[in-house]
Amino acid sequence: MKTQLLLFFCFSIVSIMFSQEEPLPPPIEVVAGPYDIEPTFPGGQEALMRFIHTNITYPESAFELGVEGKVYVRFYVEKDGKVSNVELLKGINCPAIEQEALRVVSIMPNWLPGSTDTSLATRTVMNIPISFDLEGEGEFDDSDEPKYDPHWAGFDLGFVSMFRLNEQTNSRFDTDFGTNDYWQIDPVKSLAINVNFLEYKFPIFKQYLGLTTGLGYGLTSLGLRNNYLIQHSNDTVFCVSDTIQSYKTNTLAMHRFTLPLLLEFATKPGAKKSFYLAAGVIGAWRFASTSNQTGKYANGDKFNNTTSSRFNLQNFSLDATIRAGFGIFGAFAEYSLTPLFNKGSTIAIYPIRFGITFNGGIY
Repeated sequence: MKTQLLLFFCFSIVSIMFSQEEPLPPPIEVVAGPYDIEPTFPGGQEALMRFIHTNITYPESAFELGVEGKVYVRFYVEKDGKVSNVELLKGINCPAIEQEALRVVSIMPNWLPGSTDTSLATRTVMNIPISFDLEGEGEFDDSDEPKYDPHWAGFDLGFVSMFRLNEQTNSRFDTDFGTNDYWQIDPVKSLAINVNFLEYKFPIFKQYLGLTTGLGYGLTSLGLRNNYLIQHSNDTVFCVSDTIQSYKTNTLAMHRFTLPLLLEFATKPGAKKSFYLAAGVIGAWRFASTSNQTGKYANGDKFNNTTSSRFNLQNFSLDATIRAGFGIFGAFAEYSLTPLFNKGSTIAIYPIRFGITFNGGIY
């Protein structure tokens, strides 16, 4: 009696791209004429997996010898949906397994043929990988199935600007700081550096849509334009003009751990060859902050002063973010939904960060 084992199967469709890299082998290619609707098995991919699982028989000779591996089978879906020209595309040097894969594909029912946007049926050739695994324990192998690939893990480099809340107009995008002009920053000298070192994905719809979360580290360094020294008490934070020292640089730096929740859309699987668009929120915990001034005294001696303190900065913050790009290159923007300082400490200021990102395929 032949031993029945579950077959691991997966099937993926990848858009044809002009590239020097040759996929091994391509999951689908058009033989004659363009197509807009790809061929599908009656009932969809799950029905196809059930069909193969129900009809496959692990060859007894291969089972006894412990032979396993993945076989690629090529076949045509004709204009009327019939399966024809079944052939071995890539084998594993085991005739029994290869013949069994060919047999199962050859007895498939008619497919729904591929067609153009004018509903004209086209003849296509399909490549299907079928895995024979001795330790399957009844689960399907989806290693070749298109996966949702997130774009959080990576490195961000950008600039920072700030807006204040205008209480009269209730606008959060006012650039007039009035008598609090010491909070005006130089965007060119204000940097945002993020190292996103951990990501988790939760697919929603195939390779196209999913949720992403993870962890990251963020440095926000604000370059103050004026010769002011930051002072603070328990309830307030303010700046005083330094008439003794002349500052070359004057920064307020914040170090944060970040936790994103992003809804992401991608055009196709694989972070290296996919356009993506992601939007969501980033929660952050500030664990350190420093104020630093460099320059020269009147006598020419250099100084470099660093002060570590809370500066009445918010310990926790929430940012709205949007990210978009192609492959591992993209752009990002983050706008703080919470003010920079504790309520009542000074005017309500909201940072915005924007820049470029390198992500996805590098991890």
